[in-house]
Amino acid sequence: MKKILTLLPLIVLIAGALWGCGGKNTEPTVEEKLTRVWTAKVVKEGSDIVYDKTASSNKIPGYANYKLDLTSKTAAKLTEKDGVTFTGTWSISTDNTTLTISNLTSSSGVPTGTNGTLAYKVIGTPTTAAITLETATAYIKASNTIANYQLTNP
Repeated sequence: MKKILTLLPLIVLIAGALWGCGGKNTEPTVEEKLTRVWTAKVVKEGSDIVYDKTASSNKIPGYANYKLDLTSKTAAKLTEKDGVTFTGTWSISTDNTTLTISNLTSSSGVPTGTNGTLAYKVIGTPTTAAITLETATAYIKASNTIANYQLTNP
């Protein structure tokens, strides 16, 4: 009993140190999850799968060029399936459901039919390794359909 009483303060001290050091593992915000370079894994134009990174052939192989660089907290760089790269700014809506890329421009102008702005619905729950985006409206560069992009962080 005497040994237990002499060891009790040491046990309490160790337990307190372990409990106090158990830092909080907070989940990254959606914005933090998006701040990466994304490439196409699977792309649908309408209901038609036109690109699958794992397929041996694709209807639109140019999606292998697709890259969405959001590594800056505000600046965006979008490389389309035709290899044209646009720069602009990006933001996520307060409810984390819409990604907007604005002020897009390149040496050849703005993306066709966009006035320099692309809005995407965030589908499902993004992770640091994968996100699914869908154009909010029909996109002329996606055969004038809603485009669905399953993106991966390489």
